Amino acid sequence: MTASEYERFSLLLVTMRKEMQENPDSPALRNILTSYLKLILEYCQRIYLRQHSLKANGESDILKRFHSLLVDYFTLGLQHEKGLPTVAYCADKLAYSARYFGDLIHHSTGGTAIGYIHGFVIDQAKNLLMKGLSVGEVADLLGFDYPNHFSRLFKKVTGLTPSEFLK
Repeated sequence: MTASEYERFSLLLVTMRKEMQENPDSPALRNILTSYLKLILEYCQRIYLRQHSLKANGESDILKRFHSLLVDYFTLGLQHEKGLPTVAYCADKLAYSARYFGDLIHHSTGGTAIGYIHGFVIDQAKNLLMKGLSVGEVADLLGFDYPNHFSRLFKKVTGLTPSEFLK
């Protein structure tokens, strides 16, 4: 939100408050307040749409921050405490609501935020498998409770089982 937009919102809210204080019994008060609220929502919609249209800066920035968050999550070993990162966790750490974060990622990548997380995990798994670790070791390192859960996700994302991938 720009400074001028913030001023506009503030002015509208001050005007609404003044209207309620000066004309509390006015028969038209409800219609006037509804009109102000519609105007505020239109401004919000414009800001929301503008954020989605800023492809060059905004989206690459959110993806970089999302990727860094995932790298940090696994570097710190949080997968052993909390399991795989969730969309809600990532959105919270990046100061977005889960729904809005999902919208940003979808607009950026054409996919879902959970799909991005799964892709990241599978990329990590491929690297570990190529280093010679067993499927069980990789599953454990990535925070899966059971190797078969890891294998199922691996097959869902890549179309191959971990063993088939290694061949």
